[in-house]
Amino acid sequence: MKAILTILILPIISLGAQHPRSLKNTDHTVIYRNQGQYSAFPRLYQLPDGTLHVMFQARVTSSHVEPRADAKRFISKDGGRTWQATDDDALNPEWASGPTKPGRLVDANAHAWRYVAADRRDEFERQGIEVRNSPDGRVTYAYGCYVRISEDNGITWTQRDIDVPEKGLIMSFLGPATDLRLDANTILCSVYGRPTANFRFYESWLLRSEDDGLTWDFLTVAADPKQKRSFGETSIAEAANGDIVAMMRTEPALGTKMWTTHSTDRGETWSKAVETNLHGHPPHLLTLSDGNMLCTYGFRDEPIGIRAALSRDNGRTWLEEDIISLRSDGSGRPGDNGYPLTVELDDGSLVSVFYITRDGITGIEATRWENPWN
Repeated sequence: MKAILTILILPIISLGAQHPRSLKNTDHTVIYRNQGQYSAFPRLYQLPDGTLHVMFQARVTSSHVEPRADAKRFISKDGGRTWQATDDDALNPEWASGPTKPGRLVDANAHAWRYVAADRRDEFERQGIEVRNSPDGRVTYAYGCYVRISEDNGITWTQRDIDVPEKGLIMSFLGPATDLRLDANTILCSVYGRPTANFRFYESWLLRSEDDGLTWDFLTVAADPKQKRSFGETSIAEAANGDIVAMMRTEPALGTKMWTTHSTDRGETWSKAVETNLHGHPPHLLTLSDGNMLCTYGFRDEPIGIRAALSRDNGRTWLEEDIISLRSDGSGRPGDNGYPLTVELDDGSLVSVFYITRDGITGIEATRWENPWN
């Protein structure tokens, strides 16, 4: 009788992805945590004078379609070490047309959630628009895009809708991650949504203008015709070589990696989307002063926290050995964490702002850290 040799092939586990190195020289700061409030989805702007400005909503419930919220704003004058509440609003620096058009600002985006009385549900559903229940008893829908323009540095605005194809749902993401001005005339803004109401998967789209906001194209960044992959919240950035890089959240939310695509013609056309080594979401892309590209993102499996990765080839590849952990002390239900935005300071240090749940409270926090890849 011949002996039967059984070979057991075990999966190769990448410790780089599961156990990234943690940074030692980090400075963690609480910006806002309040028992009984759900504070999430911060926007972080680095203003021309170096001031860091954070704005977010402190909500009544953790529902992502919760309209009952207090607007909160904080600033830091010392590179993210300390934060103070402010009543001042901030304008996204990406809106500015530049020195040849002083005072002109162009802000384009999706309308995102709009709230109406519950008895209007049928009205919108008949139009093929997805409708969801709001925690305050109304219903909400996300449909359409707009552009608003100011010629006096934001004192007054004119606003109009942008003509876009009929969709079931169109959503915005975080402005600093999605807004990209290439020059005095070329503006990009990534949005995402569902092609038809209640469709299973999201698609990633782009608003693009070549005449400083007068006219707009609505382009597809990534969509899966086989309906096996969802491309949602998308961050865009211009790489050091001039490519436009898009990093996308994919679904299902847990157990997936983010996908990326590139444009070599300033956002007009996009390469086939490919999977990266970055497990988590959603992303924020930032081209650093040394020409490398940084991606910060939420990590929603244990240990819950915030991670960062580096691309040394203009966003083409993201090596597992270049993944680091900024925070690993989150808790709460899976998925209730993340949405980091990062800025690079004049001295090369980095400040990331995000939301994180700890001890049952969801709040806004910041981490100041040194570039470990230098």
